[in-house]
Amino acid sequence: MANITVLKIKELLLDKEVAHLTNLNFSGLDLSGLDFSDMTIASTNFSDTSLKKTKFNKTFLAKCNFRKADMRSADFSGANLKDADLCQTNMENASFSRAKMDGAKLIKAKCKKASMSFATMSGCDLRQADLQSVSFHGADLSKADLTGADTKDATFKNAKLNDVVGYKA
Repeated sequence: MANITVLKIKELLLDKEVAHLTNLNFSGLDLSGLDFSDMTIASTNFSDTSLKKTKFNKTFLAKCNFRKADMRSADFSGANLKDADLCQTNMENASFSRAKMDGAKLIKAKCKKASMSFATMSGCDLRQADLQSVSFHGADLSKADLTGADTKDATFKNAKLNDVVGYKA
């Protein structure tokens, strides 16, 4: 359960002096539509959180737990999600363009129509993920595991697919 209220989070976001929020528990909260852009929010628990249309542009989110979060239409462009847990999340129509996602886990994630263009996703675990109509244009998927992933209508134009497991170009 969350150790902070939505009202307190909104107050912190308005305070331009606050740039770091680490080791917090946001689980179960509705943070839809908030703007966390350009912040450091490492090792924070976002599990079961509603993050619809939330902005995380250029946000440092390494090792955060987003398990089962609703991230539909959220914007993670340029964010650092290295080693993040995105298992069983709903990230339909979300943008991860130019995001750093090396080592992230997206097992059983619903990524339908998401943009992962030019994202670095080396070593990502995408087993059994719904990747229908996802744009991986120019993305680095080296050593990623796509075993059992649904890649129907996904685009891999100019993507790096070195040593990818479970996908045949």
